[in-house]
Amino acid sequence: MNNKTRRDDILETAADWCDRLAQLSAAERQDFQRWLLEPEHASAFERMHRTMQDVALLDAADGVAAAAKPRFSLQAWFGRALLPKAGWGVLVGAAAMACALFVLWPQPRPVALAPQVLATAKGERRNVTLADKSVAYLNADTQVSVSYSPGERKLTLLRGEAIFQVAKDKSRPFRVITGTAMVTAVGTRFGVDRLGEAVEVRVYEGTVKVDGKGVAGQAVTRGQWLLIDPNRGISSGGFSPDQYENWRTGWLEADRMPLSYVIARLNRYTDDKIVLSDAKLGDVDLTGRFRLDNTDGTLRQIAASLDVDVVKREHRMELAPKP
Repeated sequence: MNNKTRRDDILETAADWCDRLAQLSAAERQDFQRWLLEPEHASAFERMHRTMQDVALLDAADGVAAAAKPRFSLQAWFGRALLPKAGWGVLVGAAAMACALFVLWPQPRPVALAPQVLATAKGERRNVTLADKSVAYLNADTQVSVSYSPGERKLTLLRGEAIFQVAKDKSRPFRVITGTAMVTAVGTRFGVDRLGEAVEVRVYEGTVKVDGKGVAGQAVTRGQWLLIDPNRGISSGGFSPDQYENWRTGWLEADRMPLSYVIARLNRYTDDKIVLSDAKLGDVDLTGRFRLDNTDGTLRQIAASLDVDVVKREHRMELAPKP
């Protein structure tokens, strides 16, 4: 099937939906909702809807279609479907009535979708477009469970880190849940990083609301970060969204970051587990820019900065105080 034939088929289907919109059953409304998920389908329906509001558009559309010898004529279709024997002028009233029905008739609610699990391997980064056209940018060694229902968009960050570019839908809040916190947004771009029991939220655009231990409905806006750690408490600060280089650039940018957080992030990029010989080392703050995809070089850089040793064993790299 060539592109022109496919477009005609989609337009014909869109026209049929327009004609039957006011008579759709609950099941048909769900079918209509699923059909609209395809951008090409939604565009065709919008075109047909506009056409019904302005009769002059019919002539223009038919003029374009005639040059390509279409399989059907928009004007002829409206003549058959809406006004088989009446004059063309009466179509204006019919179109106005159809538009009124479209506005007044309850629109189909989003349907519940089967839960979906998104995951990346060690060292792998991946972008995923979700059913509502939101985008999830997954860091390495990350797992997210996605569950969409008519009332909400719920994503559970099981491990790792992700940035979410959220499509606006005020009727369905977009929530990201971790073990200790819940982040709620409508239309925005933000990141959530799960570091063991700790959770960091960083907002690149818009505003989110954070609920968790010691936090209730706290707003975090563009250029702000919030860290909830059951062991260290709550901390927050600011950053430049335009200049901050996150993991999508291949870098880890640390600004007085506890070493335990640095190690947790580096472990997403290596099969050789990085550990600390002394848990107290994890509280040492570290500042600098470190390559994520070169863990050996990064560990040497960290060891030199903190004056510690890197002890290599089979499938294990240990940071230990020097003797």
